[in-house]
Amino acid sequence: MHSKLLSSESLIAKSPSLSLVRADENSKFEFKLWHLGVLIGVPSAAILSYLLYRKLSKQSSSNQATIKKSESNQFEKNENKNAVPKTPLEIAVDKKNQGNRHFQSKEFEKAVECYTDAILSCPQEDTNELPKFYQNRAAAYENLKKYEKVVEDCSSALNLDPNYEKALSRRAKAYECLGKLQEAFEDLTSLCILQKFSASSMAVADKMVKKIGEKMAAEIFKTRTGLPISQHFVNNFFVGLNNDLIFKNAEFYEKVKENEQSLMKLAIDEFNSGDYSGCIQTCTKEINETKQFVLEAKNLRGSLYMLKCQYKEARCDFDDILKDEEASSGLKSNTFIKLTALNLQNAEEREAFENYEKAIQIDPDNEDIYCNRAQVFAMKGRFDDAFKDFEKCLQLKNDHKIAKIQKAFFEFRQFFAQLSMYAQAIQSPNAVQESQELKKETLKLENLIKEFSDVPEAFNLYAQVLSEQEQYEKAENYYKIALEKDPQNAALMVQRALNIMTWTNDFEEPIKMLNQAIETDQTCEFALETLATIEIQRGNLPRAVELFEKAIQLTRSEESMTNLCCMLVGAKTQFKVLNQLSQNPATNLDILNKINQNKGFY
Repeated sequence: MHSKLLSSESLIAKSPSLSLVRADENSKFEFKLWHLGVLIGVPSAAILSYLLYRKLSKQSSSNQATIKKSESNQFEKNENKNAVPKTPLEIAVDKKNQGNRHFQSKEFEKAVECYTDAILSCPQEDTNELPKFYQNRAAAYENLKKYEKVVEDCSSALNLDPNYEKALSRRAKAYECLGKLQEAFEDLTSLCILQKFSASSMAVADKMVKKIGEKMAAEIFKTRTGLPISQHFVNNFFVGLNNDLIFKNAEFYEKVKENEQSLMKLAIDEFNSGDYSGCIQTCTKEINETKQFVLEAKNLRGSLYMLKCQYKEARCDFDDILKDEEASSGLKSNTFIKLTALNLQNAEEREAFENYEKAIQIDPDNEDIYCNRAQVFAMKGRFDDAFKDFEKCLQLKNDHKIAKIQKAFFEFRQFFAQLSMYAQAIQSPNAVQESQELKKETLKLENLIKEFSDVPEAFNLYAQVLSEQEQYEKAENYYKIALEKDPQNAALMVQRALNIMTWTNDFEEPIKMLNQAIETDQTCEFALETLATIEIQRGNLPRAVELFEKAIQLTRSEESMTNLCCMLVGAKTQFKVLNQLSQNPATNLDILNKINQNKGFY
């Protein structure tokens, strides 16, 4: 409350009921003038004069205080005029700090507002603080799940500071949330470079490239309509089938020759000459028109469909045979074996082993079933099961070449692995080479090769064993013999090239051999993939990309295709990032040198 200063005339006019109020900060008093006159006996005018004096005195004191305060404020204003005003950067930093407090309180919208003020206040040429403001706002947007905004702000930060690791990492996460996996991987690749290929950065990049590879492989695998196949590849599949009714079956061939109405002889001739498209067409005519050997024609056509990765068509032919009551047990068991190959190429492992069992139920004395399944067991690391099946195969046919050779080499590899583990356990590296048992087992292999000197695969497998034992020169001699016996074997050329490269640590001669392998068999995925991998090591990324793209179109399983797609994406991304770094070689000289030393990232 505040006191009212009244004139005497007004007081008299309103007396005796007039109230005079006196108030200060601590107390409140209310006096009626007539009460004062009665109590003290002093005329009301005198009391009024006293009170009026008190009021005027207080007003004077108040005015004095106001003047002093005014003078003080004027002094402060003068001081402020002399103070240095804050710079735009200091104002921006204050706004950023406010934003940080909101961020810590999880008030992300308010944090965005403060960081925006900081960005607008900051000099745009400031490459030290401004990238941090963008990065901070990106972090707030990230918590709001506004990933497009995250990408925008991280990109702005990186435009100002291309080596800003936090911005790269955050943008990669945002890209992943937006489903832009390739862009995410590019950022992670750049991060690998900046962090000098640390284990943690490589692990994150590897996880991302696998996602991309799986997605890419699934799309390609679904849409492709078939693969080209070479004669060597087809023969290599059929060579392990002793009881195939078509492949090198002289008795069946004589039978179809005698039937002038059938087209089956023509189909077999086309098959033997490598004209697989013609063979499929002729089999179709046999099935639909002449109809003399319908089931056999479906078996042959289905086999070629399966090898060409036309799985839907292959399944139809195989199912027709297996459902037909007139199909012989031999034809059905042979069809089941081929169906297991289709299953394995489509990662249907359970179905494959079920079909092996069905084949055994139908035709338990067909040694091909056990030989084929033993090789699958061995590839899966189930060596005890593999040896049992090899033994069963040889019980049924003791001169089965493939079973004898494969069994002997699997046994040797198992023996050598155990010997190596023993040498490691006793900490004696010389225990392997000095082992008398090793010499005996090696002699067994060499005698086996002499027994089957007409089988190139025997020389190939022994050369691989020697190479694994670091006997590269001796391995080279056996690779040469194998190639003399099978000069069109592109996969064998690749094995030889790898042996020489490991032996001499030289690329020139092996690369010539790999290119020769590709010229010999343009469908050899193994040669293309191997050469592409070497080109990455040499830093020849454009060539590596070209080779990986070709290999992907030839791979037979989705798992293999995923691995190749990962390599392709890695090579392409490395090429792109290197080009970006090379545009500013002065700034990135240390990084470029590091990459050159590593010869790639993956």
